Amino acid sequence: MKLLLALVFLFGTSSVLAASWSGEVVMIKAMTPSEAVLFQLSSELKEPARCNEHKAYAIDLSAPGGMALFDLVRHAYLNGLRVEAESLNTCAVFWKAEGVKSITLKR
Repeated sequence: MKLLLALVFLFGTSSVLAASWSGEVVMIKAMTPSEAVLFQLSSELKEPARCNEHKAYAIDLSAPGGMALFDLVRHAYLNGLRVEAESLNTCAVFWKAEGVKSITLKR
């Protein structure tokens, strides 16, 4: 029973462990063989997923909301705005880069 409660606590709180990243957009990268766009922010990525070897977040342009996320990143890059990004904590969107869950722009 104690093991079951420990597992529920661990997996039930996994969304709290998702990495967050904030700063100005310093890099945007798109590639023709992929529907993903990668971006990096000016601050150091804290607690990245182990699979995130690119030290970048990935946006899936084919996913619902993907183009809206990309539009926010592009707007922030062009206007020097601060971005707060929340991770999906997985590299399923693009190999070796964390998928992004949400993006908030700040002045």
